[in-house]
Amino acid sequence: MSRISVILSSPRHLLGALLVALLAVGAVVGSGASFTSKSANPSNTFSAGNLAQSNSKEGAAVLTSAGLMPGATTNGTVTITNSGNAAGTFTLSKTNLVDTPGANGGQLSAALDLSIQDVTNASSPVSVYSGKVGALGAQSLGKFAAGEARTYKFVVTFPDGGTPASATTGDNAYKGSAMSVGFQWDAVS
Repeated sequence: MSRISVILSSPRHLLGALLVALLAVGAVVGSGASFTSKSANPSNTFSAGNLAQSNSKEGAAVLTSAGLMPGATTNGTVTITNSGNAAGTFTLSKTNLVDTPGANGGQLSAALDLSIQDVTNASSPVSVYSGKVGALGAQSLGKFAAGEARTYKFVVTFPDGGTPASATTGDNAYKGSAMSVGFQWDAVS
């Protein structure tokens, strides 16, 4: 009994014993319960977008005219649609221009006026190009959203130069001449 009374009689020993007892109780109580939490994001998937286009006159001419005379005009329309699921920037350019001069040497690509307008909104058409057929370069049509369709009107006019000075000059230079040209629509995302 004397030994216990010595340990209890010293405040320092008493405090140490109490601390050991508290740690033992804490270890027993603390090891029996805990909080947990979990979160997950399974099945993350990815797929590539698709940029595609449809052309209402695919494989056919937008406009043609046989026997075009000075002062005459011909026109045609085409609708281009971004049929993919990704937005894309579209351009229009001429391809495969072939001039076949008549007996007087005139080339129609230098004579015929071409006007191209975006007529999607008929009340306010937007000019895409205005100039000679042969001078048409790549024209930016802007960005098409996925599924967006735009309609373009092409107008070709053979300007009337008035009465020619001779049988081989002025508008007579183009007698019997022919021309063909393609139009190509390109898109990039």
